[in-house]
Amino acid sequence: MTRFFLGALCVAAVLWAWSTLFYVVLPIPYYTMSQTADDIAAGEALREHLSETGTYILPGRFSGDEVRKKMRNEGPVATIYFTRDGTPETSPVKILIGTFNSIVIGLLIGAAMLLLNRHTTNYWSHVAIGSTFGIAYTAYPRFADIIWSDFPPGYQLMMIFSDGFSWILAVMVMAWFTRPKVVPAIQK
Repeated sequence: MTRFFLGALCVAAVLWAWSTLFYVVLPIPYYTMSQTADDIAAGEALREHLSETGTYILPGRFSGDEVRKKMRNEGPVATIYFTRDGTPETSPVKILIGTFNSIVIGLLIGAAMLLLNRHTTNYWSHVAIGSTFGIAYTAYPRFADIIWSDFPPGYQLMMIFSDGFSWILAVMVMAWFTRPKVVPAIQK
């Protein structure tokens, strides 16, 4: 049981290190995002038209058939995640919640690995099985967003890479910590 919880803590540490490297140190994610001509002006325009914090979809579901058809054919089409009053980039509460989230993910992956121990005790088999499920779950909503929500593919593909790599790292860590203990054979 100690290895199980230690593995979950290691998952949290590895995910933190990967996220810091990918989103803070490397510029790759930001190549997939567009930039406004003036962030302050764009923010003020959003604040003027969006009354409260929330997720907005253009055209909206209740816009009426004519508006929906016009916007679908001529644009713009958008999904906007909007926080009206801002939010600090980092805070102790966010860091604690994020760490807790990573530990829970590690524990859930660990539970799956322990269930796999009934069928295979091979480390790489655990990694292959766990990674396959994780990548399928990572790719499904992102490709669905490209197809059904018209999200530009660049950002979504970058997120598939980021999330998929995170998942594989977490699976590799927990598979190591939840592998069965090998008992040496007694020599005669």
